Amino acid sequence: MPRLVLALIASRLAAPILNLGMLLAIVSTHGSYAVGGVALTGFSIALAVCVPLSGRLVDRFHPRPVLLGVLAVHALAYAAAVIGMTRQAPAWMLVVAAIALGASTPPSAPVIRSTWPAIVPAEHTRTAYALDAVLNEVMVVTGTLLVSVLVALASPVAAVAVAGVCTVLGVLTLLTVPTPRAPATAEPPGGKSRSRRALGPLADGRVRVLLGITAFDMLAFGCIVVGVSAAAASGGNPGLSGVLLGAYSVGAVVSALGYGMRHREARPRRQLVTFHTASAVLLVATGVAPGLVLAGVALLAVGLVSGPRDTLHQIVLGEVAPPRQRTEAFAWMSTFMWVGNGIGTAVAGQLVTRNEGDHTTTFLAAAIAAATAAACSLLLRSTLRIGATASPAPAASPR
Repeated sequence: MPRLVLALIASRLAAPILNLGMLLAIVSTHGSYAVGGVALTGFSIALAVCVPLSGRLVDRFHPRPVLLGVLAVHALAYAAAVIGMTRQAPAWMLVVAAIALGASTPPSAPVIRSTWPAIVPAEHTRTAYALDAVLNEVMVVTGTLLVSVLVALASPVAAVAVAGVCTVLGVLTLLTVPTPRAPATAEPPGGKSRSRRALGPLADGRVRVLLGITAFDMLAFGCIVVGVSAAAASGGNPGLSGVLLGAYSVGAVVSALGYGMRHREARPRRQLVTFHTASAVLLVATGVAPGLVLAGVALLAVGLVSGPRDTLHQIVLGEVAPPRQRTEAFAWMSTFMWVGNGIGTAVAGQLVTRNEGDHTTTFLAAAIAAATAAACSLLLRSTLRIGATASPAPAASPR
């Protein structure tokens, strides 16, 4: 457990440091946010496409050789990016390096999430996933603050280098954790069809529903980030956007910890509908709140709902995904999160621009996304249960 937690901290810390550090480094060397934006977009798309592929390789073979092979390519991409930024390489070379970084990102998060059920007793699985969600939230905030320190003491390129060191340390620590392979499951007579084998965990209807719910959640979060920035700017205090997002993060951390310490039987469909409906209502309240103080209180309440909701996503996906395809399932979760966040940010940006800085419609869009996630939660089978001593559910044919 300590080694797995250390691997989680190092790997999750690398992502926010790399995103912000790479943007600042490219801007400092080329003086163009456009180039930095293209580089980050290329990085995100390459990561979203390639992480499920590496996750499938982990499920088919074993984490150790896949992680080592991908890490070797990733280290070379980091070296090329750092050298290119230091020597002020042409913009297209930096974009290519960013795409290579995204394509070669080790699937550390999916491997960690698929390892929890293998090493944690069933009655503590919920706590493990809650810890995962909490550390992810904390590392996002910590990574952003660390970039500010590194830029002040050294340079943005140093922040990119630190992100690379964190990634290497995280993967090497993860390699020391025993990751037993899931037992082979019996195939139906005649075996699986070619299309089902190609789809992998996406062939299960419940997995598809959960990934769709995750995408709508991240779409709402992308709208929240842009909406908070617009609200702070329209209120005459642009610097308060970090404080408002901090209130959201505090609520998520506290509620995820509280949810993880409960050991009562969970009814996932009912809880997901409740959490997402509450999110939609609170997001509408945030958008119409008169003043930044009340908006911050509403965002704190949104965070208190999102902590257990995000934890439940991981718990349910770990339960319903076929055991031999669990890593790929969590890799697809990362992909859907990146896609949802990107769409949400783009939609919110257009809404703020068209409404001349008004943030109300942005939070309304976030509420609509949350309400859609609540509707999607109704598609989950009503018989799905997660008990305190439940074992992973076997793979079921999709409806």
